[in-house]
Amino acid sequence: MATEEAKKNNQMQLMRLMLTGYTLGIWELVAESANTLSPIIGKQVLGMVEKQLGLEIAGEKPEDALTELGRIFVDEFGLGTEAKVVRTDKTIKASFKNASGVKEMAMMAQTGMTPFGNPFLCTGLACLNRLGLKARADIETDVPNNVLTVVFDLL
Repeated sequence: MATEEAKKNNQMQLMRLMLTGYTLGIWELVAESANTLSPIIGKQVLGMVEKQLGLEIAGEKPEDALTELGRIFVDEFGLGTEAKVVRTDKTIKASFKNASGVKEMAMMAQTGMTPFGNPFLCTGLACLNRLGLKARADIETDVPNNVLTVVFDLL
């Protein structure tokens, strides 16, 4: 019988597999229309982060709000070991070093899909929507260096 720690690790692996399966299944059924789910999913996470972790984004610059959100995703959820947000004119990129899920996101991208269920992608879109901005998002992966970058193209 597995130890309690092994059970938790197995449970996390099972949840990752289930979420990957759900994501692939939804994409297979509705293709690019699945991207409309991202801000809806993110709105749930954003509400929790605001209520339980004290995130305040009202009146913030988009890149500052995403920087704080990135910090929370690193410090509270362990999405990676460091988050860096860079804005150019119409693009905001949030990169996570030692990111979890890089291989899964790369695999999804190789199938031609947008990883619309990535937690930071979803929550970032909801955050930008709350600030009155529309954006499209995609993922860039650097598997050898274990870096995941969420790219928000502002519309």
